[in-house]
Order: sequence, then structure tokens, then C-alpha cells
Amino acid sequence: MLYLGRQAGRNSLQTQRILRMRNPAIKKNPITVTIFLLVIGSIMLFPLIVTITGSFMTEQAILVNYSSNVTSFDLVDGITERYKNILLIPNPVTLKQYAGVLIDQPSFLVLIFNSLKITLPVTLGALVFGLLTAYGFTIWQWKRKEQLFLVFIVVMLMPLQAVLVPNYIIAAILGIQKNYLAIILPGIFSPFGVFLARQSMKAIPQAYFESARIDGAGNINIFFYIIIPQLKSTIAAICMLTFIEYWNVVEQAVIFINDYRLEPLSVYLSRLADGRNGLIFAASCVYMFLPIWFLLAGQKDLEKGIELSGVK
Repeated sequence: MLYLGRQAGRNSLQTQRILRMRNPAIKKNPITVTIFLLVIGSIMLFPLIVTITGSFMTEQAILVNYSSNVTSFDLVDGITERYKNILLIPNPVTLKQYAGVLIDQPSFLVLIFNSLKITLPVTLGALVFGLLTAYGFTIWQWKRKEQLFLVFIVVMLMPLQAVLVPNYIIAAILGIQKNYLAIILPGIFSPFGVFLARQSMKAIPQAYFESARIDGAGNINIFFYIIIPQLKSTIAAICMLTFIEYWNVVEQAVIFINDYRLEPLSVYLSRLADGRNGLIFAASCVYMFLPIWFLLAGQKDLEKGIELSGVK
């Protein structure tokens, strides 16, 4: 066990040296790179900022700021649109839109629970299946292991539209084509978690496993006391990416769920506000809260988990 501690110390120092390295091009032009990143970041964040600020505006203010101001005289002159300034600071500030979503429309909370009924089982199941399967690919030596793992990669790279029809056929055979299970089961057995976990496990030195076996540890002890502590960041990355993917699920829900009362919020959001822009902004902010909170809270773990897996 002392050997394990020394190895862990060496690996920690090596990781710190790698993280301290920087690209020479970035060192030469730090200001240019910073300005470029600020511009790109501002462009990316602009729709999010508009949505958040719009959720605190009154319906009248939204109509004034985001509606077309083209007059009949403009149409005669051939002008079909005009550019106008977008007000990013609400005046006045109001929470009426949030009250309209969370209090006046109880169906909104039901739709949130519908999304959680899909997302939480998929996240937990994909994590357990991914870790156990990756453990088998990493520890056990058997023929055709790499060929089978290549199949996992090929399936992972296939677009969603290519697997929807097989999933629907299998769901029809099992009699679950109008059930949440038609979405949950394919999500649990998704190869993405297996790929991410296996790449991270390969980075763990084999000496750890050999020393554990010499000390009499079995597969269960190795998995819980060596693998899991080493993969905390990878576990966090799998949970966050899987949760966000199935929180935003659309295609599968449209195909497999016919009852609008069972639809997740991602599908029903476009029909929730019935054309009222203020409610759309507020509902969108509530809908985005969990994914954004997960990303902000686990940003370091997500970055480290992707880095350990070797995904570029």
C-alpha cells in the first residue's frame, strides 16, 4: 500500500506539470487572445442574456423592444424591416412572468417532473452501466475485446436518427413504445459513458491493480477502493453530460410519447406560453436553470474528466 501512495504522488506531480504548460503562441499574444475570447464569449452568451433580461420585463415592454416597428409608409418605400436597439436592462423590473409560469400554470411543474422521470433514471443507469462495462474492458483480458469496444465507438458516433427506427421496433416488440422506458433503456445502455469511463481507467497505472491483488483484494474491492476514487471527475462529467442531453430530449419524446400530459418540458415548452412572449422568456429561464447550475457547479470536474479520458 506504501507503493500505491508513492505512485499516486508521482502521478499527481506529473499532472501538475502538464497543467502548468502553456501554448507558446498564447504567451506571445495574451491580449489578442483575451480580446478574441471575450468577443466570441459575448456572441455566445447574447441569446442567454436576452432571455434572462426579457423574463424580468413586462409584456408591454417586450412588445415594444422585440416587435417590428415597420409602418405602412415603410412598406410603400420597400422597407420590410428596421434595425432597432434591444433593451437589455428591464424597466420596470417585474416577477409577474415567473408567477404566471410557476403559480398560474400548475401544468408547468408537472412537466418538470416528467422531465426528471426521464433524466434521473437515465443518468444513474448510464453511470452504473458505463463504469461496470468499462471496468470489464480495462481489467479483464479476453479475446476480441478491442474489436467489441470498436463496435461501442461506432454506435456512439452514429447519429440519433439512424437508431430511432431500431429503437422503435424493439420497443414495439417489448410493448413499451408508449412508455418512458422506450427512452430510458436506450439512454442507460448508451456507449458514451462506457467510452469516457474506459479511457479514464486506462490512465490508471496497472501497478495499482497488481499491488491490490497482492494484498488480497478482489474485483469488488478494486472497483470501489481504487477505480471509483480515481474517477471522481469522470463520474461527474458522465453525470452532467448525460443529464443535460436527456433534459433536452426532443426527438425520442415526440416519437414515443403520445399523451401530452406525459410529455417532458423540452417538448411542451413551445406550446406552454400560447404566444405570450413574457411567459416564454420566464419558462425558458426556469427550464435552463438546472443545466446551467450543473455546468457552473461542476465545471472543473467536467474539464478534468474530459482531460483524463483523452477526448480532444
